[in-house]
Amino acid sequence: MFEQIFGSIKSQIDERLSNPLAGSFLLSWCLWNYKFFAILFSSENITKTFELIDSIVFPDIQSVLLKGLLYPAITSAAYIFLYPYPAKYVYEFSRNRQREIAEIKRRIEEETPLTLEESRRIKSELARIESEHTDQLDRKDREIERLKFQLSDKEPEKAINAPVQESPQTEEPLEESQLRILRHVERLDGKAPEKRLIQISGESQIKTEYDLGELVNKGLLSRNFRGSVNDYVYSFTHAGRSYLLTSPEH
Repeated sequence: MFEQIFGSIKSQIDERLSNPLAGSFLLSWCLWNYKFFAILFSSENITKTFELIDSIVFPDIQSVLLKGLLYPAITSAAYIFLYPYPAKYVYEFSRNRQREIAEIKRRIEEETPLTLEESRRIKSELARIESEHTDQLDRKDREIERLKFQLSDKEPEKAINAPVQESPQTEEPLEESQLRILRHVERLDGKAPEKRLIQISGESQIKTEYDLGELVNKGLLSRNFRGSVNDYVYSFTHAGRSYLLTSPEH
């Protein structure tokens, strides 16, 4: 029961002291009546202490009303209603100066040239990131090729039951420019970027693109986008290898 009573009293005191008016009034009262605390904590006995308080701190009713009530009330009211205005101005001024200092530091850092060591470190980091990105793209390309190979292995019956078609070379002969493209792909290890083939084909870009499209349509080449080279890459199909191996000039 006593613990509940003390807890209730403590919560009431905390609530009162947390109030801005009560807290500021208490602080103001302590400042105006500092002599009261000096006498209270002196080494005098109790009787002498009360005598000193009555004679020095509150000698008359006027002192009780002024120092004990009116002056602390005025001071606490000024603290509550007047102090926020200059405090707001000072805070705003301080934040603006901090922002200006930060902006000056940022501008100086941007204008200051990098040292040789910093430049090397940044280039090394960029090279590392680019290498990791290229490796990731290569792994994804290999995974796509593996999945395509697995998908083709899962359809043996379709391949077996499919109608037998004549090999591409028996349908119609290739143009000389198309045959040269097959040889270029062979010299590029069976994986030739489109831009590279256009450069070395010896024909115009439109003619080379037409020949590549014909080779893809005839099933001699396959066309896939490779992120590692940022271009379309042409690769031999089985029919394309067979045609090149059986061509007269191979």
